[in-house]
Amino acid sequence: MFKKSTLALAIALVSSNSFAQVQELETTKVKGETKENQEVISNLKIEENMVNNLDDLVRDLPGVVIKAADGRWGGTGFNIRGVDDDRIAVSIDGVEQGETLQYEGGQAYGYFKGGRNGLELETVKQVSITKGADSVISGSGALGGSVRFVTKDADDFLKESGNDFGLDFSSSYDSASESTMGSLALAGRSGQFEALLIGTKRSGHETENHTAGPDIDGSQRERPDPQDRDTDSILLKLNYDISSNNTIGLVVEDYTQEIKTDARSYNGPWYINRQGDDTSERQRVGIFHKMEVNAGLFDRIEWSIDRQNIDFEAKTPQGVNIPGFFGPPVVGFRVDNRSFDQELTQFKFDFNKRIQTGDVEHELFYGFAYSDKEVDNEETRLFTPEGSTEVIPSTRQALVPHSEIKNYNLFVLDRITLSNETQLEVGIRYDDYEYDATASEFYADRLGGSLNKQDFDFFSGALGLTQKINDNSKIIAKIGRAFRAPTVENLYTRSGSADDWRTGPNPDLDVETATNYELTFETQFDAGRISITGFFNQYQDFIESQSRTRINAAGAEDIYSVAANVGEADTKGLEISASVDLHKALGAPEGMSAFASSAYADGEQENGDPLTSIQPFSAKLGFGYNQDDWGVNSTLTYTSAKDAEDAYSTNADGERVERDYLSNSSAVLDITAFYKVTEQLTLRAGVFNVTDKEYYIWDSIRFVGRDDLRPGIGVRGNGITRFTEPGRNFTLRADFSF
Repeated sequence: MFKKSTLALAIALVSSNSFAQVQELETTKVKGETKENQEVISNLKIEENMVNNLDDLVRDLPGVVIKAADGRWGGTGFNIRGVDDDRIAVSIDGVEQGETLQYEGGQAYGYFKGGRNGLELETVKQVSITKGADSVISGSGALGGSVRFVTKDADDFLKESGNDFGLDFSSSYDSASESTMGSLALAGRSGQFEALLIGTKRSGHETENHTAGPDIDGSQRERPDPQDRDTDSILLKLNYDISSNNTIGLVVEDYTQEIKTDARSYNGPWYINRQGDDTSERQRVGIFHKMEVNAGLFDRIEWSIDRQNIDFEAKTPQGVNIPGFFGPPVVGFRVDNRSFDQELTQFKFDFNKRIQTGDVEHELFYGFAYSDKEVDNEETRLFTPEGSTEVIPSTRQALVPHSEIKNYNLFVLDRITLSNETQLEVGIRYDDYEYDATASEFYADRLGGSLNKQDFDFFSGALGLTQKINDNSKIIAKIGRAFRAPTVENLYTRSGSADDWRTGPNPDLDVETATNYELTFETQFDAGRISITGFFNQYQDFIESQSRTRINAAGAEDIYSVAANVGEADTKGLEISASVDLHKALGAPEGMSAFASSAYADGEQENGDPLTSIQPFSAKLGFGYNQDDWGVNSTLTYTSAKDAEDAYSTNADGERVERDYLSNSSAVLDITAFYKVTEQLTLRAGVFNVTDKEYYIWDSIRFVGRDDLRPGIGVRGNGITRFTEPGRNFTLRADFSF
């Protein structure tokens, strides 16, 4: 059987920041803590904060938000220090997650946004969020940081040893979306065999905004579109202890979310009674093996094979009455079907070795991995002309072709203890990517030669120095080099006709790169701790849309866009966090504590325009009073308004283009409490936005535009208010363990 210290080492190797200290977990349910530039959230913190979704998960983290998409698709990924989407690496148990498919030219239609994937937080043991370049451990995409989820194990519910049985039941209600959650975990150990089964069900509706306006259709609608949301999740883990230090296991995950939307904000003269029937699925089957040995090259080895499938499907039935601006008028009933499927096979080997040479100790982590991913995008349409019963099927050009992406990588990370005061960390990683795209019934190579093979490779690096100033204080200096390989959409997306391109592929793309510089001062004292971090990031070869022209077959000029390495950006910022035990510091009643944090960031593109993905300044102040069996905690969050000087862009003619909408400043108070009824039963309650503040989150409205020539697309009048955050709302939760 692996001891808890061994489990902690495994977590550190697979899911921790390259500069994070290996932590021994006395139990899984430890308090989440900040470790240098890494935020660690335990499952207990998820329970305490009554987390129902990813937005709730990062609610208290400075410099981290969820990038919103729209009502049908929710968030598309994490935004860390102003960098988002595929520029943040996301993994679950070390398995990389999906890439986005978000054709910008069609976003206003609200038909399809293929995001990263779905995850049931009730299955999560720990979340490690790293800020800044992190490719040595996380690979492609870790330009702005990484998010690593680790799922629960059977022994998280069982005694340290011996035959045992464990049962956990959790239930919650969230008033903002009228959603309910029920989760049952069963764990058991018999001899050398362990098993864990977690089943979770969520049902709810759309998340309310601050104030429900008139119940009307169209772009002036002030209410969120009506929705029904249902999520089902299963996690199964089976372990067999071959010996006390040799374990083999099986993991199975199945996550499905179905969202049905009455898209009333899109209804207008062109689109009538639009509906959305969307499904997001993720399945994973994996085999893992971990063993401790005293071999010459390693003390510990862990390998795993995982097969994962991520599938998005969007079905959009609606009546259409489109005028003949772009061809013959289109009148009738139409059903658009879009799907995006990503199948991944991943094979990993990780090793650990401690080496003592005199007074210097090396803790060496190294490994290699291979992955093979296949991507498919399909688009079909069923159309029934007005006055007819004939259903006319058609296959439409997909955004991307069938593609296969192979990746080989290997890494070495050496944590060197030079003395009790000085620790050095050095890491390097090599990645090679091979892309192979083929034509199909959904994607014809009309441009000729656009499906050529692509190959990218890159060396990532990391260097860190931790120097103790005294027994209580230290300075941590870091430099990281990271990359992001192009997505299939970046390489191959194409839309329009043979004579009128709208977007085209670019076979000359290269990887995006980032260099991160970071300096942290941290001090701990008897009553608390203070941490101050300054950072400066340089991003090069950002892949962005670029306009190009050609002369088409008719001899006319054709203007279209391609993805190109044209973007450079710099970001800088300051993050401060502090916590204090008020009893030790001021003689307050035992159990009283306080914390404060703030995050400031600024970003500029190569042409001097602001990096609009940067979040406004925010600061948090919290107080708590906690005893063994009850407690109350409050958090006041201030967020400044998004200034117009930080949210404009410059078009091809050199003209300044202002954003249609900017977020306002807000001060939001949240209060949570818990009561431990018995040793097995804990009740929790939270009231959020206690003062009923009306406010917007910048990432929820930064892509929202006003109405255009297509009625029902965009926002008119007071329609922007449907994007406000919920008013005063509450959450209830009960946790029972046996």
